[in-house]
Amino acid sequence: MSAFLWALPAIAPYDEVLAQFRQLNTGWAAALAVIGGANLVAPSASQVAALPGLKVLHAVRTDWATSAVTNVVPGGSALAIGLTWSMYRWAGLAPGAIARSIVVTGMWDTFVKLGTPLIAIAWLATQRPVGPSLVQAAVVGTVLFAVAAILLATVLSGPRTASTVGRLIDRLRLAGTGWSDRLDELRSETVTLLAERWRALTFWTVAGHANLYLLLVICVRAVGVERDVLGFAPILAAFAFGRLVSALPITPGGLGVVELGLVSALSAVGGGAESPLVASVLLFRFLSFAVPIPLGGLGLLWWNTKRA
Repeated sequence: MSAFLWALPAIAPYDEVLAQFRQLNTGWAAALAVIGGANLVAPSASQVAALPGLKVLHAVRTDWATSAVTNVVPGGSALAIGLTWSMYRWAGLAPGAIARSIVVTGMWDTFVKLGTPLIAIAWLATQRPVGPSLVQAAVVGTVLFAVAAILLATVLSGPRTASTVGRLIDRLRLAGTGWSDRLDELRSETVTLLAERWRALTFWTVAGHANLYLLLVICVRAVGVERDVLGFAPILAAFAFGRLVSALPITPGGLGVVELGLVSALSAVGGGAESPLVASVLLFRFLSFAVPIPLGGLGLLWWNTKRA
């Protein structure tokens, strides 16, 4: 909370930030409502693509519930995976299919997060010189992307890796026995799933991130920051940096950390007055971070009522 009590007010007093909000007109408010609403359902599309038999409405409810847990509870990401499992099992989906979908959607989401900085820096470099900090962020993201891709390719390439990991789990007695066959079956079924659905999975994962980026663009424009001050490429660079920061589980949902990171990145790539930048980031985080929390509470209430 110190970010909101001390750091952000030091960058721009809240009375100036509120003055930026008062400038919102009906057109921008409508655009925020449309894109913000799309952002509430966009992540569910990749789950539907990765999990045959999953209904869209149940995917949306589950995503809202797990987002609320991630954004509120310390260490909520791990709890969100368990909640996803429970809600999908309650819907009658097979355990193996659920495990595959969680692994595959998590990997695809990570690939997009790590690959975006390189795209953003390449785009920004066509318009202006790029600072060393942004280049370093792009390099880190690219290296991690390559490592993740190599690990995924190694695991899926053949049964040897799965058998080795399974035998190790069996020897350590971490979770029963028979893991060599289980992991090899999971690997084989994951390869089959990706062969059939990698296009849809890739499209909807990229679309979800692109929608979130578009939401940030509209938030920046809605508070009065014009394109000649902060163009599309600089905003993408700041967005990519913010997504990397949000991957660090420092606070629930990156609360405080993401806000400071986004404001700093937007200031670094575009400059301009501080109060519009702070206002745009707070508006963006309200729509992408705060709004899903009560919706997730409703989703959990619905699920517990039906389950009871």
